[in-house]
Amino acid sequence: TAQNKGYGGQAKWHPGNRSHQLIGRRMTLLFLRALDEAMNIWLKATVSEGSPLDGKYWHLAEEENKIRDALKSANATATPCGELMKLTPRVCNTPMRGGTEWTPRYRGDESSIRQLLKPSPSGYIPSKVGDAEQVYGGREARIPQLRIPIGEVDVAMIARSLPQRNRSRKRSLSTSGISAGAASAEAKRGGHHRYSRISSTRSMLRNETNHRILGRRLADDSESIVPGEGWEVQGGNIGYCDGTSNAVCARDTSSICLMTGHNDGRGTLDGDALSGWVVFNLKDVTQGLFLARMESWFPMETNKRTEGWTAINGKRTRHRHLKAPPPPKPADYRVEVAVNGVITKSLNETEFNDLCVYPGYNLIICTLWDDEERAVKNEKEDVELAFRMAGGGRKAIMGITHVYYA
Repeated sequence: TAQNKGYGGQAKWHPGNRSHQLIGRRMTLLFLRALDEAMNIWLKATVSEGSPLDGKYWHLAEEENKIRDALKSANATATPCGELMKLTPRVCNTPMRGGTEWTPRYRGDESSIRQLLKPSPSGYIPSKVGDAEQVYGGREARIPQLRIPIGEVDVAMIARSLPQRNRSRKRSLSTSGISAGAASAEAKRGGHHRYSRISSTRSMLRNETNHRILGRRLADDSESIVPGEGWEVQGGNIGYCDGTSNAVCARDTSSICLMTGHNDGRGTLDGDALSGWVVFNLKDVTQGLFLARMESWFPMETNKRTEGWTAINGKRTRHRHLKAPPPPKPADYRVEVAVNGVITKSLNETEFNDLCVYPGYNLIICTLWDDEERAVKNEKEDVELAFRMAGGGRKAIMGITHVYYA
C-alpha cells in the first residue's frame, strides 16, 4: 500500500501548529496540577494508612453518585439540556444506552448500531461499503520519544501492579447486544480483543448472528415487519477503534498513512424507501424512549445497496450515480416507526421534522419513540423498534449515525 509523504486531512479552517501547541500546553498544566494534588494525597494516605495505597483513593464513585443523584432529581425542563431537547426534556435526567457508527467508540464494534440490529430473514446485517481486511494487526511500533529512559520511573508499570478491584459498576453504554460467543472469548482475553487480527467487520458480525440474544420475534406472515436487505454503512473505519493508543483501526488497503493511529471516522447507517425496515433489538427497556441522530441531507440515489432496485428488497444491477445537491423530498415521502410489530407513526416530511431538534450545526436529533406511560410502569421489557422510509424510492434517503434508548 503506497503511503503519503506527509499526513493528510489538513484544511485551511483547521487550527495550525501554534494553536494546537497552545491548547496542548494549557491541558498539560491542568493535568500537572491534578497530578501534583494526587501525589500529595498519596503521600499523606500512605504515611497514615501504609502501603499499598487503598483503592478508594483511585476512584470517583462517591462523587459520581452525588452528581448522578442530583441530576435525577433536577427539573429537566429548566436545565440547559432541557431547553435544547425541548420535545423530550426527560432524556436529560434519564440514563440512556445506545450505539453509534462513529469512531472512536467504547469496545469497538460491540457498541456500534449494527450490534443492536436484527438480521434479515437471509441473515443479512448492514455492513460497511467496501469493507476489507486490515493490512496488519497487533500493536503499532512504539514511538522512540515515548519510551521510558533507562533508570527512570515507569508510572504506568506501577499502576498496573496495583491489586485488582471488583469492577461491578456498570457502564452507561449498553453491551446487551454482545453475543454469548464474543463475551466468552473476550473474558478469556481479560476483557480486550484489540490486539487480535480483525479481518473484516462484515465477517465478525455475520459470525455472531446465530448466537445473538434477540428480542421478541415478530410473526412471519407477509404483512409482518421484518428487517430489510437494503441498508448499509457508508464511511467510517474498520477494525477495533476505541480511541486508545492500542487500537487496531483503519488499517485497510485504502489507507495512505497506516501508522497514524487515527481513529476518527464518521460512518452512517444509510437506507432509502427501497431498503425496507431496519429493526432494533432493545434489551431491558423501561422508559419508552428512542432517539436518533439523523442525516437527511444525502444526495438522492446514493445508497449503493439499492442500485438497480425497483422494489423493496429488490434485485440489483450495478451502475454509477454522480452526487448532486439534495433536492426536496418526493411528494409521497413518508417516515414510519413501529414498536413490537405495530406501526405507531406514519409521517410526511413536515410531521417528521416536527419530531426533531437542531441543537447545533449538522446536528439533528429526532425522537422516534416517547412512551411516558411505559416510564411510569418502569418495568423491563425487550422491545423491537423498527424504522423505514415509505414512498419516494431511492430518492428518499436517510442516514442514522447514533441511537439512544432507555
